[in-house]
Amino acid sequence: MEEKVRRKKRSFSDEFKREAVELIKKIGIQKAEKELDVGNSTLRAWRRKYDNPSQPESSSRKSYSELEKEVRRLNKENGYLREINKVLKKSTAIFSNDHMGGLK
Repeated sequence: MEEKVRRKKRSFSDEFKREAVELIKKIGIQKAEKELDVGNSTLRAWRRKYDNPSQPESSSRKSYSELEKEVRRLNKENGYLREINKVLKKSTAIFSNDHMGGLK
């Protein structure tokens, strides 16, 4: 009976994984598996992770401080737009009152 040799767990860089996904696109998963000496299920997981544009990559996610800065900016913009809205409502009321015969 042949004993299966267990390999030490290997780790791969994100760059390697992305390149592996590109290789899968070019030559197929079976050939990439043999060429890279990486298991089929591992390659499929990398393809799901790095070839799915609907999921943001971890490197493109904003940091907490960036998100706080954006929230402050949006709150400031929201306040500005609320003020403009108030002015427009008042001016609309004034002009509609003039038009309806408010000034005789």
